[in-house]
Amino acid sequence: MDQAALNKRCVELFQHPRVKLRLWHPRMFWKMKDQWNPSPDTWTDPKVDLCELEVMLSALAYEPSQCAAELNQREPGRADFIARQVRGGMRPMLKSTKNAA
Repeated sequence: MDQAALNKRCVELFQHPRVKLRLWHPRMFWKMKDQWNPSPDTWTDPKVDLCELEVMLSALAYEPSQCAAELNQREPGRADFIARQVRGGMRPMLKSTKNAA
């Protein structure tokens, strides 16, 4: 999946009702400059590895991840770890875009 499509999926998942229950601000995962109430169409510059973010948000939304297999191939067990952490009520530390493969 290309980065633009993956980012779009993450933005859509972030707006899922189950994800919204966490009360997370998009600034945690995307660079926002000086915007305090940014519209979802401006969430284009990720701070974290989008594949890891997609796995985390998919687990929160109870939807199948489209990136889990790719992430597990890149780093064995990483997607499973992220999903397990989310199911346990935690927010796993995601790799920054600087460290993403």
